[in-house]
Amino acid sequence: MNRGREVIKRSIANLYSWSADRVYEPLVVQRAFPLLGGNLNELALEQGRRAVANAGTRPLLDMPVGTAFFTVTAAAAHDGLVVGADIAAGMVKRAKRAGAEAGVDNLVAVQTEAHRLPFADHSFGAILCTNGLQVIPGLEEAVAELARVLAPGASLYSSAITMPVAAALPSSVGRKLPTVLKSRRELVVALTEAGLALRSVRSQRFATLIEALKPVA
Repeated sequence: MNRGREVIKRSIANLYSWSADRVYEPLVVQRAFPLLGGNLNELALEQGRRAVANAGTRPLLDMPVGTAFFTVTAAAAHDGLVVGADIAAGMVKRAKRAGAEAGVDNLVAVQTEAHRLPFADHSFGAILCTNGLQVIPGLEEAVAELARVLAPGASLYSSAITMPVAAALPSSVGRKLPTVLKSRRELVVALTEAGLALRSVRSQRFATLIEALKPVA
């Protein structure tokens, strides 16, 4: 076990738990995302609609769920179960409250980490990963785990903000940087190496939105 990564995970979980009821939506969702990603929020909601259509009546996963700002809309439109997963206890608590306030009874929020999802292989008919990959340590492991729990023939809908600082640094240094400082290409490579087939890749300022299909064997 990489002790350094575990420390980073705990720090991220604590930060996001603290921000859940304080600054996340007003500062991050409402200000930072539009600044760095243009109409990223509208595009993320569109990804949610596509995920609902792709899932049919099968369960849908949103990881990380955050405050469920985007998840509640998807859950309200979905006929099946929606699972919101997040490493931050504060975000899970806020997501549960958001679902209850919206009258959405098919949203279940659980606390777990991206590298060890407590779900069986092929559990979900679609997966949303909205603006989360950039802050999750271990991009390749996180994507591989999402691919594992995605059903064959189903799609992952991801959005991430990346500012390619790593491109200006030696590769030995760049590989150690968090995903938010990597390039779009590295994000795409991680998805394809996890066995997913790209269906669309679009950019909006520093944001990259990807739809990737898990092929049927």
